Amino acid sequence: MKYNEAMMVINTERALEILCFPTKKNGSYYYFPCPECGSEVSIRFHGEKKNVSYCPGCKKGNNIIAIAAQIKGIGFQEAKEFLLGKATAIEKPIEEELSLAGQLEFCQLIEQEGLNAELCQQMGVGKWKGKGIMAGHVAFTVHNEHGVRIAYYGLHIPDKKTKFPANFNPETYLYNIHNINLHEEVWITKDLFNCLRIIQSGKQSVCNFGLPYLSTRQYQFLSNCDQVVFDWSGDKRDIAYTNIASLKTFYRFA
Repeated sequence: MKYNEAMMVINTERALEILCFPTKKNGSYYYFPCPECGSEVSIRFHGEKKNVSYCPGCKKGNNIIAIAAQIKGIGFQEAKEFLLGKATAIEKPIEEELSLAGQLEFCQLIEQEGLNAELCQQMGVGKWKGKGIMAGHVAFTVHNEHGVRIAYYGLHIPDKKTKFPANFNPETYLYNIHNINLHEEVWITKDLFNCLRIIQSGKQSVCNFGLPYLSTRQYQFLSNCDQVVFDWSGDKRDIAYTNIASLKTFYRFA
């Protein structure tokens, strides 16, 4: 398996656990002590920089494979194979229904995205009213594949920076997967607003929460669909290194 693909597949939490690092989690990052200077290292557990770390004490970046090689006293390739063998478990998804029910309202940002109020009300999307981590965000109600409401995923107004609860890992879900008819064509996009626009046009759509790749679990969801269309903005090679060949169904690019 190539380096880029391995970096996406390796489960950050599991890797740090295997390497015996004490960790804490905050937002999109895990934190652990630097093996060289003892400073608190940050490492991203999802997204474009997944498994890339930075130590403010050493003032340098690193990655989970190189760290494993250092700790285990082995070469880089051997460390990569070690982590692929030990640290690729899929994170356990949230199964409990979310008790919090936020008040959401249609707003100017949503209107500028070309969406109507009726669809947003139906999908549980709107500007968060009140306090909490979603304050100042457009909140998207997230369900698991069984239709259980598990979280809110936020895009900040107006810069669209993401916000979500600590127990939510975007790699573990596909937005709107619970509404999909598996025997009809399904469109996959990285952009939540684009996902809603596709639905508004009368098509089926899911979203991977802006990740530049598809996780193993997301591929599993899509493999259950008869036909998949990638509406993939930017470079289509983004997903080439995440083993698109593992998608066990018909697929095409829009």
